[in-house]
Amino acid sequence: MRFRLFALTAVLAASAAGAASAHHSFAMYERERIVTVSGTVREYDWVSPHVTIEVVRDGAKGVDVWPIEGSSPTVLSRGGWTSSLVKPGDKISLGVHPRKDGQPGGLLADDREVLINGRPAKGVLWLTPAEDNCAH
Repeated sequence: MRFRLFALTAVLAASAAGAASAHHSFAMYERERIVTVSGTVREYDWVSPHVTIEVVRDGAKGVDVWPIEGSSPTVLSRGGWTSSLVKPGDKISLGVHPRKDGQPGGLLADDREVLINGRPAKGVLWLTPAEDNCAH
């Protein structure tokens, strides 16, 4: 009986460790830098563990697709985000921490205003508005 209990405990511990190690860090992003990405929403996934927005925009070498990673739906909902806030085809402008490797993509920055179809996203909060955003 003790062996079965030990084996069950070992299996549960191993499965929990696997799930914990599967979560990645945000080390691939330049957290000290913010760029503004403007384009058309191709996809908006409101799923755990991270909300993602794919933005298509004209880049230096043609059309770029920017996968932008956000926090979890729970965290973003505290800032006013919803599952229906953004739709494919919407024009969007938002701040992101770009990837360190120079590839298109980034991490959603929480200190820039989000514009959807040329207007501030209704109800979406940002922590520290940039100086140029204070004129609203």
